Amino acid sequence: MTAPSGSSPVRTSGLNNAQDAAATCSVTNPGSYSYHRHDYCLNGLEATYTEYNEQNPGEILGTGVLTVSSSATLSASSGRWQESQTVTLAEATGLVEDLSVGLTASCTASCTATVPNPWAGNRLLTVGTSASGNVTFLATPSAGLVSNITTSYVLNVTQPGAIPINENAPWSNPRQVRCDTTFADNTSTGCVIPSIRPELDLSLATYGAAAATYGWAENNLIDHWGADDNPLQRLASETAQTANRTSTCGSGASRPFVYLDATVPDDSCDEYPFAATYQGGTNGGLCADVIPLLQNGVWNFYQDPNAPAVTFNEPCIRGHVPNSENGAAGLALGRNSQSERVIDLEKFDLVVTA
Repeated sequence: MTAPSGSSPVRTSGLNNAQDAAATCSVTNPGSYSYHRHDYCLNGLEATYTEYNEQNPGEILGTGVLTVSSSATLSASSGRWQESQTVTLAEATGLVEDLSVGLTASCTASCTATVPNPWAGNRLLTVGTSASGNVTFLATPSAGLVSNITTSYVLNVTQPGAIPINENAPWSNPRQVRCDTTFADNTSTGCVIPSIRPELDLSLATYGAAAATYGWAENNLIDHWGADDNPLQRLASETAQTANRTSTCGSGASRPFVYLDATVPDDSCDEYPFAATYQGGTNGGLCADVIPLLQNGVWNFYQDPNAPAVTFNEPCIRGHVPNSENGAAGLALGRNSQSERVIDLEKFDLVVTA
């Protein structure tokens, strides 16, 4: 294909106990959590169990260091998720030779720990041994609502013959899990880590001129919509989405979009920012109108001869994109919103790949 005549290139624990001694229990090292949009894990949480001499409270008779690790994968299509838990007696000194360990999980908001204990009762651990198992959480936000959930844990540690002052060590996940029931007519529940911003990934190989148009606008127009420093925000209202399309590509535009079927077979007006975002809906007369053409393996962009010259200060773009590619990209946006549980007003980035 060639450009039409008149167009030009647009270039984030301590535990204590004792024999005939007092013991306390507290988290001193919170460990290290890591997060992705659909999973999280904990490594290196330490709980130090310390036995003190009852007659001489300042004298330490022994210690035991417990380490905790856990991991969980969230579901985009369910409010239920399972979390693996492992507690290990990593080291012991003095009178501490073994420890009896139990763990209980809980959660807030519209959530229940349906299996709060990874193992029944307490397990006796010696140095180098572990107790492992799973806890299960179930979030049940009402239809159309969102729940922000904090998961919390209590490690119970005792030793035969010791007098506990405080045998429990509590901690909580520093980041919340968000579960919502706002998709599929408010019938589908799913959960994510909301502090991890979602991405919409569109490949040039699959979405062709549509992906090329969005990527060009993100990289070249003044607002850089979709970039990490200026993300888009999902607009859930289908009525508002329709109004946005009308304003940019339809009768609401002060300058009509002129189809160029001779240059772009099955031409369509593809707007960016998307109509399904709060950044969409700009008057199409203010947009840069461009013709993306794949030539010798390279995407080149040409000025629409029926539109003003591109200044790169435009707040939006209208690309001459084959209708099939336009529609496929729109479907991908909708699928991504559900699989990433991108709720109304939530920010997301656009990433265009090869």
